[in-house]
Amino acid sequence: MKISIIKIDSFKIHEHHLEIIYSADKFQFSTKIFYHDVSFFGLIQKYSQPFIQKIIAHIALFEGMKFCSLFPQYYDISAIAEYLEPAVLDLFVQIYQGVFGQHWYENNITDYQQPEIITSQKLGVSQPGEILGNNQTILAGCGGGKDSILAMKMLEEAGIPVASMQYSHSVYGKADFQHHLISQVLECVQPTSKHQISIFDDFTEFPFLKLYFPENSGITAPETPVSIFESLILMLDQGYKYLCLAHEKSANTGNLFWDEIDKEVNHQWGKGLAAEQILDQFIQEHLLTNFKYFSILQPIYDYRIFQNFSKYPEFIPKIHSCNVQKPWCKKCPKCAYIWLGLMAFSQQSIVNEVFKNNLFDDVDLLPTFREMVGLGEHTPFECIGEIEESRLYMKRCVERSLTGKALDMFTEEILSNSGINWQEIEQKYNSVYSTEHAIPDWVFEKIKEQL
Repeated sequence: MKISIIKIDSFKIHEHHLEIIYSADKFQFSTKIFYHDVSFFGLIQKYSQPFIQKIIAHIALFEGMKFCSLFPQYYDISAIAEYLEPAVLDLFVQIYQGVFGQHWYENNITDYQQPEIITSQKLGVSQPGEILGNNQTILAGCGGGKDSILAMKMLEEAGIPVASMQYSHSVYGKADFQHHLISQVLECVQPTSKHQISIFDDFTEFPFLKLYFPENSGITAPETPVSIFESLILMLDQGYKYLCLAHEKSANTGNLFWDEIDKEVNHQWGKGLAAEQILDQFIQEHLLTNFKYFSILQPIYDYRIFQNFSKYPEFIPKIHSCNVQKPWCKKCPKCAYIWLGLMAFSQQSIVNEVFKNNLFDDVDLLPTFREMVGLGEHTPFECIGEIEESRLYMKRCVERSLTGKALDMFTEEILSNSGINWQEIEQKYNSVYSTEHAIPDWVFEKIKEQL
């Protein structure tokens, strides 16, 4: 079966949530986005209905990118065309081609660039507005992992007021459970406000793909880029002008270079500095002139993040990062990587209490650890650090007298190589890159010592 046209059928604004209806040929789907403390009717009164519809249209456009997992020929955006400007079509292609490299690779697709975007309506014009008010609080995303809580702690200790934004997605399980886990993490800091977004998506939640497209590797979505647009509703409502996420320098490096399409494939492309700058510039030029999006951890690699995180042992029992079964499935690359980094730097007794098992001795994870340290075809498609970072963690684990099959493998196949310049590698990953980021100067001056 092939899908010819994906389409935005309609969107509807309710008092506390948005409902967007999509179709893929004869199939229909809905995406519902709930904002727990936002009144859309109040927001429309504060700004205007056309302006809020313009923001929602951009959310709808990028939420619809997940249907590109079906490799459609066309994407019909007629229902929202009047609220979009021509420049957003170029942005869509940039985001799609950056995010979907992994999907092409997994499905061995070498001759598909993107769907052709079509519309029966004329596109609108670029008329950026402003976020009203004078709120200097930074809105910080919190997904419940080590990065986001460390970022919020840094802002808090620098004396910068920060509000939290957390969101759940039906693909990760029950919304209440996800919010409960993130709320536990937020107990470690004192945000001025705690905002929640809950997304319910029957395309990703239901077994549609497995039943109708069993040969397809799975659904890919531009999760980070679309979350940026979804955050704009909160920023408009509360008057926040700064959006801070916690993406590290490690996200800028791909998993492999695919010769057949002459392109790097990067699972984390949407979190990288290039995507950050593209999105920030677009929103400032076409939607909100006094908006600023940045990542506070962009100047440092994961290697340094794990070191900084180890200063807060009380965080360890509260964080979660698994995308398979929250808080930890203990079988996926993400669980293995977090375990590795924590064991390299943090109090081992606390890590052991959380994970219960020695993941270094898990036979099922041995191929994953091999890929992490560069002994596979490519690094695992997950949000993890670079090959040499993982090697540094394993070296530290060996030096801390930890044991397990994965460490035996590393000792025999990597550590035995006397030609590796460990000092040079550590210098690279333990440095602070003070110019390779988009953090506002006034924020960087206050937090640079904490990096």
